[in-house]
Amino acid sequence: MSGRAPYVVAAIGVVLLLYWGAPFFVPLFLALLISTALSPVVNGLTVLVRWRALAAGLVVTALVALVGVAAWSWSDDVERIWQEMPQAAKTVSRSLQELVRRPAGPINEMKKAAAELESVANTGSTRAPAAPAAAPQTKSFWEIAWQGGKNVATAATQLAAVIFLVFFMLASGDLFKRKLLKIAAERNKTRFTAQMLEQIDDQVRRYLAVLAIANVFVGLLTWLAFWALGVKYAGLWGLAAGVLHTAPYLGPAIIAAGSLVAALVQFDNWPQALLVSASSIAVATVVGFLWATWFASKRARMNTTAAFIGLLFFGWIWGFWGVLLAIPLLAIVMTVCEHDEGWKPLAQLLSR
Repeated sequence: MSGRAPYVVAAIGVVLLLYWGAPFFVPLFLALLISTALSPVVNGLTVLVRWRALAAGLVVTALVALVGVAAWSWSDDVERIWQEMPQAAKTVSRSLQELVRRPAGPINEMKKAAAELESVANTGSTRAPAAPAAAPQTKSFWEIAWQGGKNVATAATQLAAVIFLVFFMLASGDLFKRKLLKIAAERNKTRFTAQMLEQIDDQVRRYLAVLAIANVFVGLLTWLAFWALGVKYAGLWGLAAGVLHTAPYLGPAIIAAGSLVAALVQFDNWPQALLVSASSIAVATVVGFLWATWFASKRARMNTTAAFIGLLFFGWIWGFWGVLLAIPLLAIVMTVCEHDEGWKPLAQLLSR
């Protein structure tokens, strides 16, 4: 047991480092993912413009412009949905109240049973008057503004960091790969080889390709299902479903809950609202949970159980971003472990 103690301590230290270092590691790994996906595009463009830095700048600028144009084109629908939010809250509240007030409803029966149990328990006992509840503390306007401004500034800073990191990684090309191989050769370390680094790039690109295909299918099928059911803003819902599907399980849950509320506001009918929400769940289940998870694990040579456990682990550490980054990071870990004799058992545990 004493021989394993350093490994246990090291594992705990790595988990704590990843947890507390999320503001650093999440933008870094996101930039690595994006730069790996865009690297072939930059390589092809470099042949035309000759300078890699210029090609990287053009690609990053085009990507930012594409995201900006997409956000601007859908801004009117998003604004209308935002304006309908107060009415949506009132509609949902009224619908729930009507559901509770039904004479034969299950919630009413539970309330009656609870009241009868409470009356039996309190029979013959004198209850002291309850102390008045303390008034809830409310934050001042300046506290709310400061907190909101700080959150916006943090998000903007991390977004800028990701953009600049992507540019520098694309502009540098394989500089860091060559430096890593040189250091490994000087220290006679055979675990870092050109073949291993190429396998890592191949693993990440395969996963990103599967993810892109799955997101397109989810977006299209969600749009068709919502359009067939008569849901307003079906195209916007399809776009949101495709984007949020990047985070397995969490993204589809957000779409299912949001579409349930939106359909309830539009149709004022629980069966119709549940049908809309169920259609989004069905699309995400068929395309995402079954096909994409199976195909991604097959292309990445990982077993599905290991992929799901990785989603849970990184989601616990980094939340939404951990769910997004889990499978690429597991693929990298598995590839590195395959080239080291001491860590091959872990690679076998992760592989199919």
